[in-house]
Amino acid sequence: MASTVTEHGNVRIVTQVIPQTGSLSTQAAAVRVVESTSGASQFIPTLNKNTKNTLFKVLGVIQILWGITEVSFGITLTIIQRTFSITVESGVYLWIGILLLISGSLLVEIEKRQPVWLVKAAFFANLLVCVAGLVAVILHATEIAQTVKEGNPCPPNITEPQYCKNYVQILKYGLNSVFIIFLLLEISLAITALVMFTSQKQQDYQQMVS
Repeated sequence: MASTVTEHGNVRIVTQVIPQTGSLSTQAAAVRVVESTSGASQFIPTLNKNTKNTLFKVLGVIQILWGITEVSFGITLTIIQRTFSITVESGVYLWIGILLLISGSLLVEIEKRQPVWLVKAAFFANLLVCVAGLVAVILHATEIAQTVKEGNPCPPNITEPQYCKNYVQILKYGLNSVFIIFLLLEISLAITALVMFTSQKQQDYQQMVS
């Protein structure tokens, strides 16, 4: 009885040749090899699909948390604002936060089920997050530029300038800088989701063609 071992990636196939007049045993061995190969090939796409669904859920949860943060800051700054602010007046905190909540909820729902309309809605929602995020970055950067342009608020004839500080300017500069970093991360996550949608669409198309 001779046997050969063939390895394909993580799958090891052992073929045994039994010298026998009947062909039933040889056919049975061939069937076992074919079944083991097909089972392994079906396991890998399932694993990849489950991994993608988990990533969709993680991205969705992060977007929801950031959306809640954006909306909370938007409401708080709108209530306590005392001077003109481009970001507060434009409502950037509110509409980017609501958009993140919608996009994150769709990604979390995709982890459970994937109808065509839900996948398309999540794709376009993340596309809008990218566009809206870039607009929000421009607004925050504009407000930082205005804050820097205002310069030192202290009178020129003050004898002790170290005691003269405009805490409103410091707060504006700090908040806008932090939210620019958040927005860049949000855009990166949205682009990651778009790439995953595109790769999944290509994989489904290849499976249909094959």
